[in-house]
Amino acid sequence: MRQTLFYIPHWLFQGPLLIAWLVLGGLIFAWLVKKHGWTGDSFNFIPVYVVAAAILFFIVPKIEVLELNPADPGGAPIPAGLAIRGYGLFMLLGLAAGVGLSMLRGKRQGVDPDRILTLAFWMVICGILGARMFYVIQKHEEFTGGSLAQVIGRILNMTEGGLVVYGSLIGAALGGWFYLWRAQLPLLRFADIAAPGMVAGLALGRMGCLMNGCCFGGICEVPSIAQSFPAGSPPYMHQVYRGELIGIKPAMHGKSNLQSSDSPPGDGWFFAELVEPGSLAEQSQVVSGDWFRVHMPDGDLPSDKYFRAEKANIKTGLAIGIEEPNSFTEIPLSKLPVWSRGVYPTQLLAALDASLLTALLWFYFPFRRYDGRVFALMLALHAISRFTLEMVRQDESGLFGTGLTNAQFISIGMLVVGTTLFFACRQRSL
Repeated sequence: MRQTLFYIPHWLFQGPLLIAWLVLGGLIFAWLVKKHGWTGDSFNFIPVYVVAAAILFFIVPKIEVLELNPADPGGAPIPAGLAIRGYGLFMLLGLAAGVGLSMLRGKRQGVDPDRILTLAFWMVICGILGARMFYVIQKHEEFTGGSLAQVIGRILNMTEGGLVVYGSLIGAALGGWFYLWRAQLPLLRFADIAAPGMVAGLALGRMGCLMNGCCFGGICEVPSIAQSFPAGSPPYMHQVYRGELIGIKPAMHGKSNLQSSDSPPGDGWFFAELVEPGSLAEQSQVVSGDWFRVHMPDGDLPSDKYFRAEKANIKTGLAIGIEEPNSFTEIPLSKLPVWSRGVYPTQLLAALDASLLTALLWFYFPFRRYDGRVFALMLALHAISRFTLEMVRQDESGLFGTGLTNAQFISIGMLVVGTTLFFACRQRSL
């Protein structure tokens, strides 16, 4: 895991980058005009150029990292530069790999590479919008509060993760459909060409998740495959708040050995199903059967000296003594482990799964009998693997009291769509 790789200095955004972008855009457009003339294929570059310019000059400055001003340490922070994150780098590599594979497959099918590039533009832009939209809806509580400008800034800041794979697939599919419909190109044929590249991009994107620490798995009791993350990482903080890091096996209301009459005292409370002997939790007088809540005053482990474990023996649904000082037990930061408990390596498993699916779709392509079957196979097989992987992931809660996550519900729908499409796309034989 390495979230930040390096920084692009702030001064580059104040002039040199503008000049370089104008020159590069002019050269690319001149090359397209020379190759295609003053046609639509040349002018399709303009929306790409405008959107990229808007991102570069309006959005990027809003997400620069701020630091103290050496000339005025007590004043407002100043921009330090744009942080290049491991997550973002692998996302870009995934996009490049996906577009490259699609262009290679398209060339073998006699498709103009410029068509693939334009299709890729629409799919990438709509895929990113869809992925971010799904994340914002799913984690809406993270984007509330503050001024409208602050909320928009948090929504646009994607350098540290915050994209949902299924959102990107749906957004990319809609964007690709719109372009192909407008250009009157065969939808299913181009969907087959793009499918292996889409999954190849997913494989590299999952390596970005590993660099960022997101999309993590639950506690793994098999040391040979378990993966640990450093203090402050998403898996580590998840285990802090659930009490797992200090030796508690938590259970949410309605699960495990909880009775239907038991009710949590409020949001953020967990039921201690089991407390490990000799653990920090036991030393803090938390016992099996307690309702507990792990609390940190600032909500940020690296900046705190301790965190507090609230507990009370709740039998009637009342939070007895929550506000009393005696209900808190301080655990010094020095006593906490430096690394998280071992978790399932879900990011690596997802990357391996996507890599194998890429190879399968690539080699199946010449043997398909009907247009659309490669894309349909991608939908169905990815839905099955994602549904299974969600069983060992722990970054999403179940919905509607079923224990199934949002991704699993979408997987069921995607499996139905993929299977139906596979057997239905017989209108045009190859």
